[in-house]
Amino acid sequence: MTRKNGADDTARDEARPTDADLKRYQRSYRMSADEPARFYLLWQEAMTHALLLEQQPERTYPEQDGLTGLQLAEGARAAARFFAFMLAEAPAREEAHFERKIMVYEAMVLDGDEIRRSRTSAMIEAAMQQDARELGISLIKVPLEPGSPGRH
Repeated sequence: MTRKNGADDTARDEARPTDADLKRYQRSYRMSADEPARFYLLWQEAMTHALLLEQQPERTYPEQDGLTGLQLAEGARAAARFFAFMLAEAPAREEAHFERKIMVYEAMVLDGDEIRRSRTSAMIEAAMQQDARELGISLIKVPLEPGSPGRH
Protein backbone atom coordinates (compact mmCIF):
# COMPACT_ATOMS: atom_id res chain seq x y z
CA MET A 1 0.00 0.00 0.00
CA THR A 2 1.19 3.47 -0.73
CA ARG A 3 0.32 6.63 1.09
CA LYS A 4 -1.43 9.18 -1.05
CA ASN A 5 -1.12 12.34 0.96
CA GLY A 6 1.95 11.99 3.16
CA ALA A 7 -0.14 12.27 6.33
CA ASP A 8 1.64 11.91 9.64
CA ASP A 9 -0.65 9.19 11.02
CA THR A 10 0.01 5.51 10.48
CA ALA A 11 -3.33 4.66 8.86
CA ARG A 12 -3.12 3.72 5.21
CA ASP A 13 -5.40 5.58 2.85
CA GLU A 14 -6.62 2.31 1.33
CA ALA A 15 -7.85 1.14 4.75
CA ARG A 16 -10.00 4.20 5.32
CA PRO A 17 -13.74 3.77 4.73
CA THR A 18 -15.02 4.88 1.36
CA ASP A 19 -18.16 6.92 0.87
CA ALA A 20 -20.00 3.67 0.02
CA ASP A 21 -18.75 2.15 3.29
CA LEU A 22 -19.90 5.16 5.28
CA LYS A 23 -23.35 5.05 3.66
CA ARG A 24 -23.63 1.35 4.54
CA TYR A 25 -22.64 2.11 8.14
CA GLN A 26 -25.14 4.95 8.22
CA ARG A 27 -27.93 2.57 7.14
CA SER A 28 -26.78 0.01 9.70
CA TYR A 29 -26.72 2.59 12.47
CA ARG A 30 -30.21 3.78 11.65
CA MET A 31 -31.46 0.21 11.36
CA SER A 32 -29.88 -0.89 14.63
CA ALA A 33 -31.69 1.64 16.77
CA ASP A 34 -33.29 -0.12 19.71
CA GLU A 35 -36.85 -0.27 18.39
CA PRO A 36 -38.33 -3.55 19.65
CA ALA A 37 -41.92 -2.72 18.68
CA ARG A 38 -40.90 -1.95 15.09
CA PHE A 39 -38.69 -5.04 14.78
CA TYR A 40 -41.49 -7.20 16.17
CA LEU A 41 -44.00 -5.84 13.65
CA LEU A 42 -41.53 -6.29 10.78
CA TRP A 43 -40.87 -9.87 11.94
CA GLN A 44 -44.62 -10.56 12.08
CA GLU A 45 -45.15 -9.13 8.60
CA ALA A 46 -42.31 -11.10 7.03
CA MET A 47 -43.39 -14.37 8.69
CA THR A 48 -46.99 -13.81 7.57
CA HIS A 49 -45.79 -13.23 4.02
CA ALA A 50 -43.65 -16.37 4.17
CA LEU A 51 -46.57 -18.49 5.33
CA LEU A 52 -48.86 -17.05 2.66
CA LEU A 53 -46.30 -17.55 -0.11
CA GLU A 54 -45.69 -21.13 1.03
CA GLN A 55 -49.36 -21.89 0.36
CA GLN A 56 -48.66 -21.63 -3.38
CA PRO A 57 -45.07 -22.88 -3.60
CA GLU A 58 -45.08 -23.53 -7.35
CA ARG A 59 -46.64 -20.22 -8.39
CA THR A 60 -44.16 -18.12 -10.34
CA TYR A 61 -43.84 -14.37 -10.06
CA PRO A 62 -42.63 -13.01 -13.42
CA GLU A 63 -42.27 -9.51 -11.96
CA GLN A 64 -39.84 -10.98 -9.39
CA ASP A 65 -37.45 -12.52 -11.93
CA GLY A 66 -39.63 -15.61 -12.22
CA LEU A 67 -39.01 -16.77 -8.66
CA THR A 68 -41.48 -19.25 -7.24
CA GLY A 69 -43.64 -18.77 -4.19
CA LEU A 70 -41.36 -21.14 -2.31
CA GLN A 71 -38.26 -19.12 -3.20
CA LEU A 72 -39.90 -15.84 -2.23
CA ALA A 73 -41.16 -17.45 0.98
CA GLU A 74 -37.61 -18.40 1.86
CA GLY A 75 -36.59 -14.79 1.26
CA ALA A 76 -39.41 -13.63 3.53
CA ARG A 77 -38.26 -16.10 6.21
CA ALA A 78 -34.71 -14.76 5.90
CA ALA A 79 -36.04 -11.23 6.41
CA ALA A 80 -38.06 -12.42 9.41
CA ARG A 81 -34.94 -13.99 10.91
CA PHE A 82 -33.09 -10.71 10.50
CA PHE A 83 -35.79 -8.78 12.33
CA ALA A 84 -35.99 -11.47 15.03
CA PHE A 85 -32.25 -11.16 15.52
CA MET A 86 -32.46 -7.36 15.68
CA LEU A 87 -35.21 -7.67 18.29
CA ALA A 88 -33.15 -10.13 20.33
CA GLU A 89 -29.83 -8.31 20.02
CA ALA A 90 -30.64 -5.29 22.18
CA PRO A 91 -30.96 -5.91 25.92
CA ALA A 92 -34.57 -5.82 27.11
CA ARG A 93 -34.97 -2.96 29.54
CA GLU A 94 -38.76 -3.05 29.52
CA GLU A 95 -41.17 -5.89 30.04
CA ALA A 96 -42.82 -5.32 26.64
CA HIS A 97 -39.50 -5.82 24.84
CA PHE A 98 -38.84 -9.00 26.82
CA GLU A 99 -42.34 -10.31 26.05
CA ARG A 100 -41.85 -9.70 22.32
CA LYS A 101 -38.65 -11.75 22.43
CA ILE A 102 -40.55 -14.57 24.10
CA MET A 103 -43.35 -14.46 21.51
CA VAL A 104 -40.90 -14.58 18.60
CA TYR A 105 -38.92 -17.38 20.24
CA GLU A 106 -42.04 -19.45 20.88
CA ALA A 107 -43.29 -18.98 17.33
CA MET A 108 -39.96 -19.95 15.85
CA VAL A 109 -39.24 -22.90 18.12
CA LEU A 110 -42.66 -24.40 17.38
CA ASP A 111 -41.99 -24.22 13.63
CA GLY A 112 -40.05 -27.39 12.85
CA ASP A 113 -39.15 -26.12 9.37
CA GLU A 114 -37.65 -22.97 10.88
CA ILE A 115 -35.58 -24.99 13.34
CA ARG A 116 -34.12 -26.97 10.42
CA ARG A 117 -33.38 -23.77 8.45
CA SER A 118 -31.77 -21.58 11.08
CA ARG A 119 -30.26 -21.21 14.54
CA THR A 120 -32.00 -17.88 15.13
CA SER A 121 -34.31 -19.29 17.80
CA ALA A 122 -31.29 -20.51 19.79
CA MET A 123 -29.77 -17.03 19.61
CA ILE A 124 -33.04 -15.47 20.76
CA GLU A 125 -33.22 -17.96 23.61
CA ALA A 126 -29.71 -17.01 24.75
CA ALA A 127 -30.67 -13.32 24.67
CA MET A 128 -33.85 -14.06 26.63
CA GLN A 129 -31.91 -15.96 29.28
CA GLN A 130 -29.49 -13.06 29.73
CA ASP A 131 -32.34 -10.55 29.85
CA ALA A 132 -34.15 -12.67 32.44
CA ARG A 133 -31.04 -12.75 34.65
CA GLU A 134 -30.62 -8.98 34.38
CA LEU A 135 -34.32 -8.30 34.98
CA GLY A 136 -34.52 -10.74 37.90
CA ILE A 137 -37.01 -13.00 36.12
CA SER A 138 -37.03 -16.79 36.37
CA LEU A 139 -37.74 -18.53 33.08
CA ILE A 140 -39.07 -22.05 33.08
CA LYS A 141 -38.83 -23.98 29.85
CA VAL A 142 -41.98 -25.99 29.21
CA PRO A 143 -41.64 -28.64 26.50
CA LEU A 144 -44.03 -28.10 23.60
CA GLU A 145 -44.37 -30.21 20.50
CA PRO A 146 -43.97 -28.57 17.08
CA GLY A 147 -47.39 -27.69 15.76
CA SER A 148 -48.93 -27.33 19.23
CA PRO A 149 -50.31 -23.95 20.21
CA GLY A 150 -47.96 -21.75 22.23
CA ARG A 151 -48.89 -19.43 25.04
CA HIS A 152 -49.41 -16.43 22.77
